[in-house]
Amino acid sequence: MPQALAFIAPAVFGAGGTLALFTAAGTLTIGGIAVSIAGSLLLSAAFAPDTPKAPKPEDIQLNIRQPIGPRMKHYGRVRVGGTAVFFRTRAGKFYRVIVHGHGEIDGTEKYFLNKGEVTLDGSGFVTETQYTSNGTKRVQIKTRLGVIPETHYSEVTAIWSDWDNTHRLDGLWTSLTIAEQVPPDDFRRVYPNNEPAIEIVARTSKVYDPRTLATAYSDNAALVIADMIESPDGFNRPGTVDYAALAIEADLADGQVALVAGGAEARWRLAGTYALNERPGDVVRRMLNACAGDIRLLPNGKIGVEVGAYRAPTVTLTSADLLEFEEYSHGPDLIERYNTLPFSYVDPSLAYAQTEGEAWNDAARETDDGEELTGPLTDLNYSPSHRQARTAAKIKLARDNPRKKLVARWRPSAIKALYEPTVSLDIPEAGISGVFRVDSYSLDITTGAVTYALSLDEAAAYTWTTSEEGTPQLLPDPDVSLGIPDPTNFTAGPQGVQVSANTFSAGIAAVWDPPSSDALSPRLEYTSAGGSAWRAVPLNPAATTAAIGGLTDGAYYDLRLAFVASDGTSGGFVTETNIQALASTSAPAAPTSLNVTDQTGGVAHVTFTASASANIWKTQIYRDAVLIATFFNDPSEAVAFDDASGAGTFDWTARSINVSGVANAADAGPVTQTIT
Repeated sequence: MPQALAFIAPAVFGAGGTLALFTAAGTLTIGGIAVSIAGSLLLSAAFAPDTPKAPKPEDIQLNIRQPIGPRMKHYGRVRVGGTAVFFRTRAGKFYRVIVHGHGEIDGTEKYFLNKGEVTLDGSGFVTETQYTSNGTKRVQIKTRLGVIPETHYSEVTAIWSDWDNTHRLDGLWTSLTIAEQVPPDDFRRVYPNNEPAIEIVARTSKVYDPRTLATAYSDNAALVIADMIESPDGFNRPGTVDYAALAIEADLADGQVALVAGGAEARWRLAGTYALNERPGDVVRRMLNACAGDIRLLPNGKIGVEVGAYRAPTVTLTSADLLEFEEYSHGPDLIERYNTLPFSYVDPSLAYAQTEGEAWNDAARETDDGEELTGPLTDLNYSPSHRQARTAAKIKLARDNPRKKLVARWRPSAIKALYEPTVSLDIPEAGISGVFRVDSYSLDITTGAVTYALSLDEAAAYTWTTSEEGTPQLLPDPDVSLGIPDPTNFTAGPQGVQVSANTFSAGIAAVWDPPSSDALSPRLEYTSAGGSAWRAVPLNPAATTAAIGGLTDGAYYDLRLAFVASDGTSGGFVTETNIQALASTSAPAAPTSLNVTDQTGGVAHVTFTASASANIWKTQIYRDAVLIATFFNDPSEAVAFDDASGAGTFDWTARSINVSGVANAADAGPVTQTIT
């Protein structure tokens, strides 16, 4: 941490050299407020073991039922669950109100049920087929953004008189989920985990921007930290931030940085959550870490918020200003210094999970140190970008491991550097020169002497190229079950179903590969093409084929197949659409143009043209009377494939099968060929 207000400045002193922290009425002066914030930052570090733990992303994505839960405040774009404050059932529906956050938010963007993203229609009903049963959408989601006064949920107040229109939950971002019961045989498909947990991705807190004079959503790091200082939910010190300086820093934060994948992103953004029972100083410290930022007192007595950037010095101190050196070193010793810094951040592309990024390594320092020295895992969870987190880690490593450090007492002439982030030193007698960062300072009121703790500040630490971006982890959401696979090679086509000795009804046949585990059974459903009234097909648990009869001849249908576990939990559906149902008793014509050529290497190249009959369903290819391939063709479709027959002389034949399973009167072939 830099000086960060860890001093008492002349601009806030009263007569006689005493600090004017309070007015005659007993309220804090601007200087008193600034020192109070600094004290909070320092005390929060000194007493950290007693502070509430910061909420982690995986914590805030849960749904918790408790009458009074900790209020959570969000900045930037987040994905969160929340605390259930109302949960009741009536007439086959459950009604659940979740508080997602404290304070008004800008808007919601995405919705998730049981970790799966869902889409809402204009009335808030979930449109995905999983949450539809017998053609009816079963789940509805409503939201409130947390304005004051807020609008009550009429869907609840119309049923329960004790939860009336005064239960508005003013100033709280909430959602109402209404889920309707489904038939017993469909329950585990629609609600595999019973009550569906909800998460929402939202643009959260609105912050004041002095550049536009408007309060609107932004994840700009400088604006977010300023809001935390002035907000009643933070330090509650309105009017203490210097807006002219803030506008400059906000422009720096908005500056675009090129990305390896193409495009660019804002240099410094913040997105995250804190509990209102945390010390504000702890929260601000995490924010500053994520943007390599500082907070300092300015000459006008107001607070300056700074984001990570190289600050060229405007003040030079020379030997003429120096009284004495108190300490001088070449940075931390071998035990304390490090040249590799691991860090965590929150990756939106990984379901907003806390993720460990690619550690920043300073190769030059590692060479100087003779080995890799790893620092502590740094919390950069307010960073929504791997690039940003790596940039902050690079700057932090350089600041924590300066190549020169010194503490010196200076004459009163050195007071001109009190408000400076950096200072230039020119002391040739001691071999000291360069740009130094002002880490802390103190002022002796009696003598006017000022003591500065300084560390060498290298401009290279603030440079950035796309080659330094590193590679973020690419992992699936660890909370999503990957145990139930999707069906493979699911195919369907028209096939007449024999209902008596000489009668066929229009039907459809389907085939699929067996699941990887015998603990899974297939669930096959069908509906009219484009419809939503899905009907289940009775199946043997080990089935890999099915025939659906009794359909309308010539009509089109959609089919879908999923694997289901013994507890009713369903995997994802795969779908075949626009399959025509047909019935036929006439034999199709045989395939034509059957030809086989030697490809050498034990491979035969087989070509044929499918039957021209309209009732063709599939073509079977035989080698020496053994079935080797099946093709589901359109009439007269040309087909070619390679057959790994091995070396030798073989006979190939082709057979047409119609939709009722009737074969052609005579097969095509045989075609004899020698394969080398």
